[in-house]
Amino acid sequence: MTKVIENLSDISDRFDAIVLYQWGVLHDGTTLYPGAITALCGVNKRLAVLSNSGKRAGPNASRITGMGFPERMFECVMTLGEALWQGIATGRVAHRILCPITRGPGDAETWVKGLDVVLTPDVAAADAVLLMGLPDRDADAAEQILAAAPLRLGMAVTSLGTTLAIKLLGPDRIDAPEIGLYSHRLGEGWLVGGTSNTGGACYCKLSIQGNLRL
Repeated sequence: MTKVIENLSDISDRFDAIVLYQWGVLHDGTTLYPGAITALCGVNKRLAVLSNSGKRAGPNASRITGMGFPERMFECVMTLGEALWQGIATGRVAHRILCPITRGPGDAETWVKGLDVVLTPDVAAADAVLLMGLPDRDADAAEQILAAAPLRLGMAVTSLGTTLAIKLLGPDRIDAPEIGLYSHRLGEGWLVGGTSNTGGACYCKLSIQGNLRL
């Protein structure tokens, strides 16, 4: 049954922590929503932020603070950019030569700091395409880069969107719905893909042991 609430405190006692999406919930991209700080200050719960931003967690945390939220209000800020960065740093993601497509100049160069990764504008020389966002003034740029990509087995695309999506062109069809894997026919091969539970990374930051009601 749908329950209409006046504020978070009406239901906060049901949970141990509250995970909030960033854009459209806390702010509109440039300005925080009226009453957002007051609403959260009235909730005595652990707070975390989840975002589909292609940038790392640090810049997003600074952005939120710069809009007026108290510096230590959120125990965890987790972004898709952070999840992928950590995946490469720990070796879970093996690709090391990336062709970036970004919204703004310098985004990929800032994101890649600290990683043993090479950025190249030549998609044919890349292990994978790193799609961090679509260029503001040239929406066709991404399509042109991807169109030039050779369809060779082993070619991968990593996309930072509402989830962290990874697609790999291989010789075999693999379908494993129990873990979120699926395949599409592409040329002579199969495009095998899946998406991550990036929200799980936020959960891990909040609770290492035991169960947590979110």
